Amino acid sequence: MSSSSDFKTSPTGVEQAGNGSDLSRQVTLQLSPEQYERLFFTPTPPRGETALAKKLGNPTLLGLLGFLIPYSSTIFCLIGWQGAVPPQSLIGLYGDYYFLGSIAMTIAGIAEFVLGNTFPFAVFIIYGTHWGSLAYTTDPSHNLVAGLAQEGGVNGAAWNASQGFHNVTMCLVSFTLMVATFRVNVLFTLVFLGLVFLFAFIAAADFRVASATTEADVAYITYLLKIGGGFGMLGVVVGWYLALITACESTGIPCPLPVFDLSSHVFPDKSKNQLKTDEHQA
Repeated sequence: MSSSSDFKTSPTGVEQAGNGSDLSRQVTLQLSPEQYERLFFTPTPPRGETALAKKLGNPTLLGLLGFLIPYSSTIFCLIGWQGAVPPQSLIGLYGDYYFLGSIAMTIAGIAEFVLGNTFPFAVFIIYGTHWGSLAYTTDPSHNLVAGLAQEGGVNGAAWNASQGFHNVTMCLVSFTLMVATFRVNVLFTLVFLGLVFLFAFIAAADFRVASATTEADVAYITYLLKIGGGFGMLGVVVGWYLALITACESTGIPCPLPVFDLSSHVFPDKSKNQLKTDEHQA
């Protein structure tokens, strides 16, 4: 049995053993894969759950809200609620596109990169810069269509073809990311599914503009935008559902709402399953 002389008190008041090691209790926060996914929207912690995730703030909530605020307003405009006229009503959202969509999501994306979360990093940076690109390209103050005046300007095929190609590309990006969400959760998959159809119908509307000569043609273009907005509503509903879960998780409020995890069902980590089997047999 050790005598009292085996222990001493450091100048800071922390009791130490005779060999100089601290006897103060150290607490380490361990996140389960499910908890990590609910906080960061990635199926597995990066490279052994980096310590930065325990020291820095969670940027996922910022990125998610930075996306949802301009996105929700855009969808409401496309649907035509409260007298909104697509796409003209979108001009009033450029402030949201520049600051909330572009800047907030880019900051969140960089923070996700620092934490080692590859998928959220890519999502926030790509869609964040998309908001900035959309605002800059269509902002009347920049008057980018002036160089296409001889080709019909904003109603010409030259301008609308470029806009249509951009939305086709964003449709492909959304589809690619949607496939990746098969290992995240059902809700994230639904968000990207809505984005795939949203960009597809906006692209179809863009390609239709140059050939529109009658009121019926204009009405059809508006109809295409409304259909796209309808699919976009899927992202609005599911997105705010995810935002509520993330906000509660970030402050420690118990939130029983499920995210319908897919990481343990779609291409599960075989090494972890084998480890669990070995532990069960032991």
